[in-house]
Amino acid sequence: MIFPYREITPKIFRPIIQVVLKNENKFAIYFVLVDSGADRCIFSIELAKALQIKLKPKKIILKGIAKEKIIGYSGKVEISIDGVSYDLTAIFADIGEFGHGILGQKGFFDHFDVKLSYQRKIIEITKSNSIN
Repeated sequence: MIFPYREITPKIFRPIIQVVLKNENKFAIYFVLVDSGADRCIFSIELAKALQIKLKPKKIILKGIAKEKIIGYSGKVEISIDGVSYDLTAIFADIGEFGHGILGQKGFFDHFDVKLSYQRKIIEITKSNSIN
């Protein structure tokens, strides 16, 4: 699978792809940043509400480059990337200002081989053997 980088502002490009998140008979098309520096997949808490995803009550504290800590909750969701679908446990948090979700090491990079080429402005994703 090959995806182009998205231009988010003039001359600023990021490895952002479109995925489908699904829970039972509800689904959402969602943009996510392919982030090799992220430990987990993080999606908007609003998506969890819209898709009626059951979240575990235990709080997860997220730390990053933001000044404030963000509180999230884990939940299971089906993700589809260019027709390749699988279940994953993601963290759902209030990331509204960020504008998109994050695909991190656990839940994404552990399922795919990923090559980011900023010079060519493309993301190459190859399914690994861990997905049926």
